[in-house]
Amino acid sequence: MGLIHLESHFTDEKAGLLRAETYRRLRRHWQFINELILFEIEHHKRYGVNIYSASREPHFVQAASLYHPDMVERSLRHDGSGVEPGIKDPDGNWDQRPHSSRIVHVNRDTLTSWHAVLETDEIPVGQTRMVYAVNQSTADVLDKLAQAPRIGSLGLQFSRGWDESIDRKKGLFDAEWGVPEFWGEVILQGPHLHVATPFYKTPNPTMLHNQDWTTTDFEALATDAIPATAYKPRGDRGKYDAAYTHWTSKPEGSVIAARDHFRLAWRNMAANTGERTLIPALIPPGAAHVDGIYSLAVPADPRVLVSLAASMSSLISDFAVRVAPKSTIRSGTASRLPQGFTDRTRSELLLRTLRLNCVNYAYAKLWEECFDTSFRTDEWAPGSADSLSTRIGEVGPEWTPETPLRRAVDRRQAILEVDALVALSLGITADELCTIYRTQFPVLHGYDTRSTYYDGNGRLVPSAILTQWRRRGMNDGTYTDDELAEKHRGSGIAYQYVVPFIRLDRERDLRAAYAEFMRRVTSRS
Repeated sequence: MGLIHLESHFTDEKAGLLRAETYRRLRRHWQFINELILFEIEHHKRYGVNIYSASREPHFVQAASLYHPDMVERSLRHDGSGVEPGIKDPDGNWDQRPHSSRIVHVNRDTLTSWHAVLETDEIPVGQTRMVYAVNQSTADVLDKLAQAPRIGSLGLQFSRGWDESIDRKKGLFDAEWGVPEFWGEVILQGPHLHVATPFYKTPNPTMLHNQDWTTTDFEALATDAIPATAYKPRGDRGKYDAAYTHWTSKPEGSVIAARDHFRLAWRNMAANTGERTLIPALIPPGAAHVDGIYSLAVPADPRVLVSLAASMSSLISDFAVRVAPKSTIRSGTASRLPQGFTDRTRSELLLRTLRLNCVNYAYAKLWEECFDTSFRTDEWAPGSADSLSTRIGEVGPEWTPETPLRRAVDRRQAILEVDALVALSLGITADELCTIYRTQFPVLHGYDTRSTYYDGNGRLVPSAILTQWRRRGMNDGTYTDDELAEKHRGSGIAYQYVVPFIRLDRERDLRAAYAEFMRRVTSRS
């Protein structure tokens, strides 16, 4: 029997019993996204064309992220040659290329692998939520992630923060724009954070909507800066402090306040098809957040906290979240993520993650607690931005204004090297890492290959300057100073952008970084 239906029961945590019975009857599962408007429903809707038969041990064939039925027929006939397709093709269109790797065979072993990545031991294997593997490399990486230890085994403490509706009605905080006088008044929201980037954006005084925010100028960020916020504490401060998350420490059993500690926070709302889905950064003591953010801490060990920040900031952890689409990313999802670090990669991961996150003096204690003398001998892996980068190992034991990576090109290099190090720690090959980047992160890949340019000083070139540059023919060397200058909206500083403007090749740099860190790890064995 053939049925066309929506797919929420394949991923809904409460639909386990129905899911188990469905798996036993499925023979073919073709998952479509309605971007080509083949059905008269909203274009983002995901639906399945499914063949069912009598109940038996689960064994079915599936393909995911399909846009047209002939993708299935052509993939079934494909000879396996060529690169594996993904969500979008190299031209930025919905990828309709056929490939035999799109066809994934699902059986009990597959469900066991999915279970190891997604579920707790209390959930039967047969009720495991579905993973939408777009190609065979995706499935192979998932098998490797299934073998890795989970971060939930590290004694984590979680906080959902303030309930944006209930706690506000209680009078604990209210909407009001302003720059807090100290960190104990800070209430963070999702847009404050990006991947390995606190202070990413701040709300504008107008507070018109959820996009009325301004990007931070890290080159000009003051050492004592505190982010502007759209919420302010109200009422009795003792009541405010007491009502926020508290934990019971182990094994002592004493009560500790979450806001007394550095935490790893991430956007709770899952943008499953955006540039990134898992978006974590470290936040300092004092700060609170609303439930648009979720956070965790390891109060007794700051180095483990920073290692977790590295692992969760990687493309691999992000991939582990987005292959099973969900609306929110809470403690259960985070606990199931793999530990993407080992003793042989920890030093490099700590240095890059600290220099990305420790953006001002609020992070000085964390930097000093995690500093290692090995940082000073570290070097960047070879990359396409070699001529623009500063030295990664130019650091000391005390936090200074030079500690954070401020230029866009340096921050990009540090993040992609974290990606390479985490992949290496988990036994994922360079080819698999690059396939995950290319096929699972089409928005990021599109930015890298079409719209993100860097100038001769390693700065991101604003879109208005790029438009002018393209209009003038790109190689025209007769620009005036005014034509290549623009004020940063966040700092008000006018930057002069230096031609030539260049795009950087993330896939090539990922491969180079992976090879270099593989060499280092091998030499330490």
